[in-house]
Amino acid sequence: MKEVAKGIYQEDTKLNSFLIVLSKEYYEKEPVMQAIHEYSNDFTITMKPKGEREISIFFTPKNDNQSDNHLDLIKNFSNKVIDFQIRKDLEKDYGHIRDVIVDYAYSPKKKKLM
Repeated sequence: MKEVAKGIYQEDTKLNSFLIVLSKEYYEKEPVMQAIHEYSNDFTITMKPKGEREISIFFTPKNDNQSDNHLDLIKNFSNKVIDFQIRKDLEKDYGHIRDVIVDYAYSPKKKKLM
């Protein structure tokens, strides 16, 4: 297995398969699955645990014609996971504020200007 870009390994040159390893310490399952879903049109993706603290994500392109484009997409995968993780964290920490604003905006009571 050789590293073709920082943090991206080529699993099998013949199959054009790539590997990314993510830490479970930083990423929850849901954001990883959301990112995988976004990439499922271009890749066959397999996710497997790698020990207690890491997860291996294997990418095999569905169309071998754009190998340079595939590497660029895979390079962006970690950014997608980070984006989804931040959204999840913000929702967890501040989602109740949004709910209060929505409840107030749609409440049938007459609203007073502050």
